[in-house]
Amino acid sequence: MRSVCLFSALILALQGSGLSDDWASWRGPEHSGVSHETGLVETWDPSGKNLLWESPIGGRAAPIVIDGRVYLNCRTNHDVALGSPELIHAQEQVVCRDAATGEVIWDDKFNVFQTDIPAPRVGWASMVGDPETQNVYMHSVSGLFRCYDRDGKVLWERSLFEDYGKISGYGGRTQTPLIDEDRIIVGFFGLNWGKTGAPPPKMTYHAFDKSNGELLWTSQVGGPPLDTNYSNPVITVVDGQRLLVGGGADGGVHAINARTGEYAWSFNMSKRGLNATPAVDGHLVYISHGEDNIDTLEFGRIQCIDARGKGDITESNSVWRKDGIKAGYTGLIVHEGVLYVVADTGKLHAFDSKTGEELWEYSLGTVGKGSPVIADGKMYVMEVNGNIHILKVSREKCESLSKVTLTAADGNGLDEIYGTPAVSDGRVFFVTRDRTIAIGNENAGKRTQHEITPLKESDAGSEVASIQIRPYEARVFKGGEQEYTILGFDKNGRLIGEVDAEISVAEGVKGVKIDGKKLTVAEDAPEQGFELTAKSGELTSVARMRTFPPMPWKWDFEGYKGKQVPPTWINAFLKLQPSEVDGTTALIKGVGKGKPSANMWIGFPEQKGYTVQADVLMREEKRKLPSIGLTAHRYNLILKGNTGKVQVQSWAPHLRMAKEVKFRSDPDKWYTMKVTVGIKDDGAHIYGKVWERGTDEPEEWTIEAVDPHANLNGAPGLYTYSLAECYFDNVMVTE
Repeated sequence: MRSVCLFSALILALQGSGLSDDWASWRGPEHSGVSHETGLVETWDPSGKNLLWESPIGGRAAPIVIDGRVYLNCRTNHDVALGSPELIHAQEQVVCRDAATGEVIWDDKFNVFQTDIPAPRVGWASMVGDPETQNVYMHSVSGLFRCYDRDGKVLWERSLFEDYGKISGYGGRTQTPLIDEDRIIVGFFGLNWGKTGAPPPKMTYHAFDKSNGELLWTSQVGGPPLDTNYSNPVITVVDGQRLLVGGGADGGVHAINARTGEYAWSFNMSKRGLNATPAVDGHLVYISHGEDNIDTLEFGRIQCIDARGKGDITESNSVWRKDGIKAGYTGLIVHEGVLYVVADTGKLHAFDSKTGEELWEYSLGTVGKGSPVIADGKMYVMEVNGNIHILKVSREKCESLSKVTLTAADGNGLDEIYGTPAVSDGRVFFVTRDRTIAIGNENAGKRTQHEITPLKESDAGSEVASIQIRPYEARVFKGGEQEYTILGFDKNGRLIGEVDAEISVAEGVKGVKIDGKKLTVAEDAPEQGFELTAKSGELTSVARMRTFPPMPWKWDFEGYKGKQVPPTWINAFLKLQPSEVDGTTALIKGVGKGKPSANMWIGFPEQKGYTVQADVLMREEKRKLPSIGLTAHRYNLILKGNTGKVQVQSWAPHLRMAKEVKFRSDPDKWYTMKVTVGIKDDGAHIYGKVWERGTDEPEEWTIEAVDPHANLNGAPGLYTYSLAECYFDNVMVTE
């Protein structure tokens, strides 16, 4: 068993007691919105005074700053109007700039795909950096979760859509990841496979090893989601236990153990999802919302919660609350005994953080969505409509030091601001829709360090209270091996070390052998998804595994019953169900509730150079036909029944590289569809065929589209837009 002392030393090294003036997280080094820097600018002018530099690259996320470099996730500045010659080049990007000059050091552009999120909301989540390694991490609107080194090399990547069935709405709400010790944690809800493939989806935190992207654990919190949400979690210690606390998509605040994912408590507030990021001060948690309360008729609430509890603490742990204040967007700040809240009405409220007594309110003007920052006795706070305020705030009053209004870059109206400022090395950075700005005075560029006291936890125990098998989820293609580690934790979630445990799988799992902590999958093992159980004494822990045989893969669904779908498919359970049709068993996609479009992934995201084929059938309902299609390399080949066309597309809101041709398709008639992607010097060539089933396959492709910005890989899949019932049969993936 590993030494507790060695682990304690590791944690101190990861946390660090002295940090430089990096702003590696969107809320700063302590995730609080507070900077310890002094001598900062209090007035400036966009035409020159105290303006250090301005860049024409803007966005809606917050910038982060590490070791003199500014990082931003944003959209590219291309016109996305249909018919614009720039549309084909519209993408998402990561930009790295020199903090002193604004000069771009490197950028990485990549496609937006298989999401309903429109261009103005691309680049929603802020990046996060790791001061220990200077690596930076990005969560895209298409579910790409990437780790870059400081020079822009991608060290690892996960596809949250294709691997874990992340659900994305059209609103763009995407959570910013959080680094805690050796983990990077991100929250979303989705439907994938096995036990977590069944609806309703639940808000789930996913903890990855920050060094290699290995999934360590997941933790489901709360009830069915009421909205997509973007309340970003924070870390605190309560009663000796390290907790992650965040607002949920179900309208509640939830806490889990930050090291193990074990559930701690919930506090229910709203009939809609929470978007404001909480603030913490000791055992007190502060959060707000701007929607319906669960127990009053008033809209909006500011809530102080005593985080010392277990389970549902809604009735027992309210310290104080203020109803009727709609504050649903910005993160809260606690500083020197004062809680600061920016309301949706454009007012800044100050409360005594312990009692809830309102100390004062100040009118900013209109709604603010970028969270404020406090530094050097000043608050930097923004309005959506282009106003940047610098205020001198205290317990007694609020004074205006500066107000600057930014016009739109094209001169038409005002700029827009959604991001939070960053403070680093005497500079303050703002990201607006149209630009990035750095302001500062004679202190700009001065590198200092400030002591940040690590969160005080209880001493590590020696008795193992829980175990965890890692990785939590893995997959093997064409046979292979997977090594596992089983770790033991004390009652507060502190790591004790590796433990001896026996690993087993359920009866019926085929082609799998376990030798100690190594699982070997035979090359001829069938397609299957199963759980592994690690047992140490009376303690158990579960991991998940999918095995994929060599291609070709073929599914004719004969013998499928009830709600059965292939065990490795992502986001397919209950969306597709076996049904008898025309003397055979096929998978039916009904109309159902919610948005009509759905993607189901039947492979894994690293795949490339394959062909997908299936037989499809459409029904007519209320004079409407569905659309049905196949996916390859993150491109969809779609048979559009209502319009009598075949289309290739990847980003539905803007049809960036889309092409369509006429093709008459009738209801109640089977067609065969086929799609493949070839990567050539001029980009990706997407080839699609559609023909009436039972007739000879045509030699010519029905449609060919070219994307100069090629998707080099992506999971094979199925697509539906279900205005009426549709069916899949004889699905194949071949090399």
